[in-house]
Amino acid sequence: MLSRVQELTLIARCIAADSRDAFGQLVYAYADDIRRLLLSLTKGDVALVDDLAQETFLKAYLAIRSFRGAARFRTWLYRIAYNEFQTYMRRNRMEQVSLTDELTDNMSLSEPARPDMEPDVTDKDLNEAIMSLSDSERAVTQLFYFDGFSVARISEITGMPQGTVKSYLHRSRAKLAKLLEKYRY
Repeated sequence: MLSRVQELTLIARCIAADSRDAFGQLVYAYADDIRRLLLSLTKGDVALVDDLAQETFLKAYLAIRSFRGAARFRTWLYRIAYNEFQTYMRRNRMEQVSLTDELTDNMSLSEPARPDMEPDVTDKDLNEAIMSLSDSERAVTQLFYFDGFSVARISEITGMPQGTVKSYLHRSRAKLAKLLEKYRY
């Protein structure tokens, strides 16, 4: 991640000299972060991630003169990526596939919890559980836990009120705990 001074210097070069090299450095610095967010939002659709990431950086390049600098460039870029995902979802009216009911139906409620057993949750189990969250829950979970954004920054990125972000975080934690409980056996 670039420092704020490095970001502003590169942005100034982009604006003043239309430096594609400077913008390329910004892309290089944040491409992995943006792709990771989009990968989570698209439930692992790599081809869609490629398209959305490309659109994100293209829009950022075309709109760089409108960057005010009130927030970090990274936050601004995340906002563009999130908006691109939302636009894609509205345009294509993709059906949301929720595994929550299926996983809940498959959980045996008759088996008592065994606190003496250590959880045996793998990365695959965690990923499956995260993918079962709604788009909004998955987005705030990704931004908070994996990308390290505060509730206030997530609110800026998603356009959701801070209380809504907190609600989604609370709800996603509860759902993940319930879904991952089945791996304790």
